[in-house]
Amino acid sequence: MKRYIAYSAILGVVWCFVHGTVSINNFVLGVIIAPFIIRPFKSLFRFDTEFSFGNAIKKIPAQVKYMYVLFKEIIKANIVVAKIVLQPKINIKPGIVAIPIRTKTDLGITAIANTITLTPGTLTIDISEDRSVLYVHAIDATDPEGLARSIRDDLEKYVLEAFE
Repeated sequence: MKRYIAYSAILGVVWCFVHGTVSINNFVLGVIIAPFIIRPFKSLFRFDTEFSFGNAIKKIPAQVKYMYVLFKEIIKANIVVAKIVLQPKINIKPGIVAIPIRTKTDLGITAIANTITLTPGTLTIDISEDRSVLYVHAIDATDPEGLARSIRDDLEKYVLEAFE
């Protein structure tokens, strides 16, 4: 029940932004509509696990830090990709790199995979059967160990803090 309330509140806020007017009336309407949206997708949510509002609120600073790091990494990657594209002779070695990951939950794996995909020059292709390795296509895979270290140390650390 707590999850329904939490997800309904989140969808109520989302409804306010989609509608374009942030008001109590729009929020309440969003909260009323939310259970009808959540119900068909119930199998995607983890309603069987314990949920704590306190833990969710405690993770907000880590999630804000994750968003900051994500935007910073996207900007840095855009600059690197622009340099590669604007060079008269492109000297890159694209390839697929196996990246071991520490995240174990569906949310954590999805967050790190989407973070990698959102970063220009990289694309998450697949995950191993045991869910411990992501396969990533990189526009420049000349240093696969450096790429793996960068993802593990710069991105996954923040995903673990925010979503695990």
